[in-house]
Amino acid sequence: MKRRIIYWTVGIFAVLLLAQCHWIAPPLRKADAVLTVKTTAYCACAKCSGWRFNWLGIPVSQNGKMKIIGQTASTRMARPGTVAIDPKVFPRGTKFYIPGYGWARGEDLGGGIKGHHLDLYFRQHRSAKNWGEKTQKVRVWYPKD
Repeated sequence: MKRRIIYWTVGIFAVLLLAQCHWIAPPLRKADAVLTVKTTAYCACAKCSGWRFNWLGIPVSQNGKMKIIGQTASTRMARPGTVAIDPKVFPRGTKFYIPGYGWARGEDLGGGIKGHHLDLYFRQHRSAKNWGEKTQKVRVWYPKD
């Protein structure tokens, strides 16, 4: 029986990994807060993320420094479940449950993200554009130090 549980667990994680689904484990405690926030969406494209190619064909950020496309401020690669936050309001590592999006973790910093505003990462520009701008109640779990 234990062997069967182990096989199922490994199989589920393999499917999640191969399907490139985001997996952010929900916290095992009650939410620290339920807040009304503005949610917008972005992807890794130049239009959403503000990078451009320089004259050598190398992607650079707005200040001219070399940019790895899709890399967040925490040096992790952006994936579904990544959220850009204002670090003055939400510390990095804060987990969120966003209706219509799912579980997310604050790993990125956005230049235009101020106050109670979350910028949700999507793989495709079309999906980000379809999300638009919404005001929603989200559940928040602050990181334990």
